[in-house]
Amino acid sequence: MPPSEMCENHDPVGDTTDPWIIAITGGIGSGKSTVAKIFDSLGAHVIDADQMAHEILEQPEVISEIEQALGDQMKSADGSLNRDAISKLVFCDQQALAALEKIVHPRVRKRIDVALAKVAEMGSDRGSPLPSGRPLILLDIPLLESSPYRKLVDRVLFIEAPEEDREQRLQQHRGWKPGERALRESAQVPLSEKKETADGVISNRNETSDEEIKQQCRSFLKQWMGHGEGEPE
Repeated sequence: MPPSEMCENHDPVGDTTDPWIIAITGGIGSGKSTVAKIFDSLGAHVIDADQMAHEILEQPEVISEIEQALGDQMKSADGSLNRDAISKLVFCDQQALAALEKIVHPRVRKRIDVALAKVAEMGSDRGSPLPSGRPLILLDIPLLESSPYRKLVDRVLFIEAPEEDREQRLQQHRGWKPGERALRESAQVPLSEKKETADGVISNRNETSDEEIKQQCRSFLKQWMGHGEGEPE
């Protein structure tokens, strides 16, 4: 079921089997995947659009379409996609980006819709941390603010990390060059706006442990379930 046909879930957490959806947003390298894993451990159904896109980009028919649209230089010698070449091309070429999105985005949206519908159909969820087994979904999608799925979300968490921490993570773990993060973020919704429109903020500095992040996530769940007040501990 496409998002335009789904019911909006903006009611408080309560006695119902309709899924309750939390989405995460934040800067590049802020640690959204870490927060998603923690919510998974707490009983949420995690829908990760980036992971879906990664899997889609491994499909032979998709590789063929991208090769035809962007050129055979997008394909590595082993037959897989040359992701570095694609990333560099679409970042500086809007037409190439639009061509790639036309191939990948509909497939990702279809997977997201299937995942949302699957959780909606399950009824009460014994593993959920919400009252009466109400299913909890953690939605991790890029560019949340402009996504058609934004209107389905009940709460948004902004994952905050210092700029220097994010820069270090991206250079160490993704091999990004200095300045690449800032350049990419300049084309997105400003972080200040993302934070201002969020319902809560999770702090994830380099020295923050996973257990401390989990405590912040639990605190927000408790607050939103009506059993807590004020800021997370």
